[in-house]
Amino acid sequence: MNTAKRVLAVFLVGTGVAVALNLILTPVYHDGSPDYPSWRVLNWFMAAGVIAVLAASYVRRRGTGSGEASTLEAVLGSMTYYGAIVLTMLFFWEWFWTLNPDSETGEAVTSHLVYFPLVDALYVVLALATGSRLWSNGGETRA
Repeated sequence: MNTAKRVLAVFLVGTGVAVALNLILTPVYHDGSPDYPSWRVLNWFMAAGVIAVLAASYVRRRGTGSGEASTLEAVLGSMTYYGAIVLTMLFFWEWFWTLNPDSETGEAVTSHLVYFPLVDALYVVLALATGSRLWSNGGETRA
């Protein structure tokens, strides 16, 4: 197996687990302030992970279009790819919004409370699925 694919798989699984644990534990440790310092750091790793998931899912989908892959593999590749597109759009929309210091007012704060948990959950699913696929079969499009 290619070492770069192993490193990418470990990165995706690691960030997926970190996001899942932080999502579950944020209500336990958060003090109620409007600032989320752990998420501010984790979002930088998620940004790299979102791009990696999008790229890996694109390569997977492109590989299933050759006619050699099974129908199930083609469907899974398409689902992962389109899910990655949705994740990319929602994550960067929300993240760029939070990076703007003037954005944390009124309805923007409410939208963050709604959209970010959905984005985080989608990231966990796609990062763990992509990372485990990269680890198990070296990124090959066929099982």
